[in-house]
Amino acid sequence: PRHHQGYEYGISSWRKWCEKHNYKLIILDELLLPEEEMLITWQRWKVLDILEYNEVEFDQVLVVDADTLIHPDCPDFFQFTDGELSSVRGQGCHEFMGRGIRSYSRLFFDKDWSIKVFECFQTGFVILNKSHKEFFDKVFKFYEDNKQAIKNSYETIRTGSDIILLNCLRGEFNQEINYLPKQFSLEALFTKNLLKVSPQQWFEDNLDNLYNSGWIYQFNSIPSTPEKDRTYWMQRIYKELWEK
Repeated sequence: PRHHQGYEYGISSWRKWCEKHNYKLIILDELLLPEEEMLITWQRWKVLDILEYNEVEFDQVLVVDADTLIHPDCPDFFQFTDGELSSVRGQGCHEFMGRGIRSYSRLFFDKDWSIKVFECFQTGFVILNKSHKEFFDKVFKFYEDNKQAIKNSYETIRTGSDIILLNCLRGEFNQEINYLPKQFSLEALFTKNLLKVSPQQWFEDNLDNLYNSGWIYQFNSIPSTPEKDRTYWMQRIYKELWEK
């Protein structure tokens, strides 16, 4: 599908990084349930159950979006978690986050703010371990108890699927987050002028600033042109970093 284009470059970068650090890469490419029942963005949070069912031994696991690329020199982020649920603060659209938090908080919790915008973590980069199963069990019980209202909210609130509500549930269930530095999941690249999408942008078309701004790149919310869409950027950056 078109919305999957470019993923092969992200997956390849992660495979090479994992081989370098002696970690195992597991790709979630099969659904646990039809997406009419639960979108895959929710299903990924069954990762602890999936690993246990398949008898995979692990200390920590990173759940990361396929539309990301990792730099070959990225340090081992597992060393910075202190065994806590770990992610990076959201750096994207604050209107999107604020509108979503207020809407979900009013819909489900009879309040305006379950969590502050500046406390939101990125759901595209989350490190967890077996001690966090209780939190995710609560998340899925909430999902099952409110399934239809959650599915209806995608069209009415229009802030994606799991991103905002999972953050609200983190606030409601008092789940602590260990925030890693933003370089471990750099998002909103276009708004930071790290990608030259349009000739009207005054800076040169090179990626030096990108590579000096972060170790892991999230390819979300990038304006597409006929010449430069997400696949273009993922392919170009992958080749510059991993095939030079």
